[in-house]
Amino acid sequence: MRFWEDMQTKYGFNDGGAVPDGAEVYRTVYIRGVNKLAEQLGSSVRVVAYDRFGVHNWCLILMHQLSDLQMHGIEDFTAHTDISAEIAEPDEAMEEAIRQADELELDRFVEVTVMLGDDFDGFVRQLRPIKEGDPLIAEVNGEAQHFYPGGRVRLLQPVTTFDRSALPAESEYTIVWIEHRAWLLGIAPTSGENPIAFAPATSAIVLEIPAEIRAESEDCAAIPPYHLRDMEDETLDEFGQFYSLPNALEAMQRAGADVQLINGYGNSVLSYTTDDDKAEGDADA
Repeated sequence: MRFWEDMQTKYGFNDGGAVPDGAEVYRTVYIRGVNKLAEQLGSSVRVVAYDRFGVHNWCLILMHQLSDLQMHGIEDFTAHTDISAEIAEPDEAMEEAIRQADELELDRFVEVTVMLGDDFDGFVRQLRPIKEGDPLIAEVNGEAQHFYPGGRVRLLQPVTTFDRSALPAESEYTIVWIEHRAWLLGIAPTSGENPIAFAPATSAIVLEIPAEIRAESEDCAAIPPYHLRDMEDETLDEFGQFYSLPNALEAMQRAGADVQLINGYGNSVLSYTTDDDKAEGDADA
C-alpha cells in the first residue's frame, strides 16, 4: 500500500501538493482490504475515509472505534466520515490487519487511465517563450489577437467583476495587466485605474494597440484591428476599423481605389490597386 502512510497525516503527499490521480480509489481499496482483515481478526477498530478541508493533504484515512461508527449508523467506511467521536488508536488486531494488507499489493487493483486533453494541440500551436514586453497572443475567432497593457479591448462575452457584477458583451475596456501563462487580462474602464476584473484572453478582441508599441513595431503580419489607407499613407476614416481579415479584404475591394491594408501596429500588410481588377478582367477575356 504505497500511499497508506501519506493518508495517515495532513502533511502527507508533500503537504497536499502531490496527491496522485485516483487517490480516492486507492483509499477505497485500502479501507476495504484492511477492514475485511480487521473484522476477521476480531478488531474493535475500523479505518474510515476522511476528506480534510482547507490547506494540506485532503485525502486521509482515520480510525474510529467500531462502536462509535455503528452509533452514527455509518456502514460504508469508504465514504467521507465526519463524526464527533475521538480518533482511535489501532489495537493489535488492526495492526496485524494493516501488516497483512500491505503484503497483498492492493495497489495492483487500481487502474489509472492517463489521456491527452483535447485542447493540448491548440495550446502547443500558441505556445511560445515569454520575453519582457511581449504581448499576450491568443487566437480569437481564428485570428491572433495581440494584447498589450495600455491597449483597448471589446468583450465578446460577459465577464464577472471582482465584486460579482457582470460586464456585458460588447463593452470596451483598457488592459492594465496581462498574465501570459494564465491567459488572463486585467481590465479597467480607463488607463491608470486598478483592474475591476480578470477576463480570459479568448473572451475579447483588440480595439487598439498602444501608440508607443505601434511606433516601434515593424510587424507587417495580418494582425487586427485593420484600417485602410491610400497610397499617400492617409488613413481612410470613412471605411472605419475592421476586426477580421475577411471583412478588411472585402472593404479593400469595395473601395474602388488604390488602397493599403494596415494592421493593428499601423504597418502595411498588402496593397490593392484598380489595376488588379483590370488584370483580372484581361485574363478572363
